[in-house]
Amino acid sequence: MRNLITLKVDLESGYVPMSGTSVIATFTLTAAHTNTQDAILEGTDGKEIPVAPGTQNYLERVDLSKVKVKSKAGESMFVVGHSAE
Repeated sequence: MRNLITLKVDLESGYVPMSGTSVIATFTLTAAHTNTQDAILEGTDGKEIPVAPGTQNYLERVDLSKVKVKSKAGESMFVVGHSAE
């Protein structure tokens, strides 16, 4: 059964996981349009991927606890989707 997932994640200067527990999901990751700078998404290879304010990224069957983002304090990201299992 699929469950709805909606999260607002407050960012910090260090990487913050999108979930504190392992959740496999299909979702859209959105940087708040009110962010004042690009957020940084940590790639699986350790590379930093900039995410501009208002940008949406669609991810399928990804563990939310493995998706890590950083920016300055006060910035935020939104996760909207459903569990994959």
